[in-house]
Amino acid sequence: MKPGDVLTLNIEKVAHGGFCVARHENVVIFVRHCLPNEKVEAQLISLAPGKKSWFAQTVKVINASKFRRNSPCIYFKNDGCGGCDWMHTSASYQRQLKLEVLIEQLERLGKITHAREICRMNDVDPDEKNWRTKIRVVSNEKGDLGFRKYKSSEIQVIDKCLIADEQVNKSLSSLEKISPGTEIELVKNNNEVIVLGKDSKNIQIKRQVNQENFEASGAGFWQVHPKSVEVLSELIEKEIKRMSVNSFLDLYAGVGVFSNVILKNFPSAMGYAIESDRNAGENAKSNLSGFKQVKVLKQKVESWIFKNKEKFDLVVLDPPRSGAGVKVMQTLCKKAKDKIIYIACDPASLARDTAVAKDNGWILEKVEVFDFFPMTHHFESVAVFTRG
Repeated sequence: MKPGDVLTLNIEKVAHGGFCVARHENVVIFVRHCLPNEKVEAQLISLAPGKKSWFAQTVKVINASKFRRNSPCIYFKNDGCGGCDWMHTSASYQRQLKLEVLIEQLERLGKITHAREICRMNDVDPDEKNWRTKIRVVSNEKGDLGFRKYKSSEIQVIDKCLIADEQVNKSLSSLEKISPGTEIELVKNNNEVIVLGKDSKNIQIKRQVNQENFEASGAGFWQVHPKSVEVLSELIEKEIKRMSVNSFLDLYAGVGVFSNVILKNFPSAMGYAIESDRNAGENAKSNLSGFKQVKVLKQKVESWIFKNKEKFDLVVLDPPRSGAGVKVMQTLCKKAKDKIIYIACDPASLARDTAVAKDNGWILEKVEVFDFFPMTHHFESVAVFTRG
């Protein structure tokens, strides 16, 4: 087997990352642009990490799944835009696939045998197109704007993006050609689209969540689905309603939205909001300035958590894709008294950290799953842990 070989494959099940699994001569192959139970021809691309399995690209569908459709996006093709993974099936079936991915990861890596019973998928409008409030485009050698192709530096020139907000697309179409290799971001905030280049990364904007304004850096991290922060905030509020929170810890705190939720419900609670990004940390200090008993620290979680000896009624964490990690999770399990609410954007990282929590006496009570990223393989999970 070598790159470029075309194999006839029977597709088995969905896998993490926008792939499905097939096997050829007992070798696992992760195949793009196919669906479970299809028969396809696929071209080998490269060895996967570990060099025991392969990545491949579907080049012909022999027997199609009943869930397959023609892609509504002209740029979703073998040599096209690398942003979306599931344009060839409906949003509702994508949610089924994503839930299967999470369940498999929790069962295999997290050692949660009853994962199917405690995981629930939620759709959030808009659930198929025009949901993305932020895009990053780059110019090719002619100055035309587009997205990078899958695992490539080549540019797929576009005139619009089906998953981007309509106002973002309108702003994109109004842009003139720019210098080759220039990268810009278009960010929708309320009813305005802001164009950010490398010289305007630190522009401050107001983000609104449930009628409250939060200062944030225009180029800083913010969920790209228009309903996501609101939905997550409401879920956290629901989870803490029956608690008595006198102390809390908000890790990877961003601009302080979740700390604000906690403090609105428990105004006298003492707590820490830990955020490593300097701009986000400054925003959090401003956004939480009305709560004097809360300390906002601009530090890496890994640098702070091992030094602090306090314990907390509630821990909320929203780590990057790599997750909290084994050592941080082990420490959190000792520091948290009653409940851990873990917001995860990567199911494998969540599953690994779940295994750590389980080994340290915590119970995974439930996982609420939100498809904030239709047409891509990404989704958000909110795992609620309680002491065993």
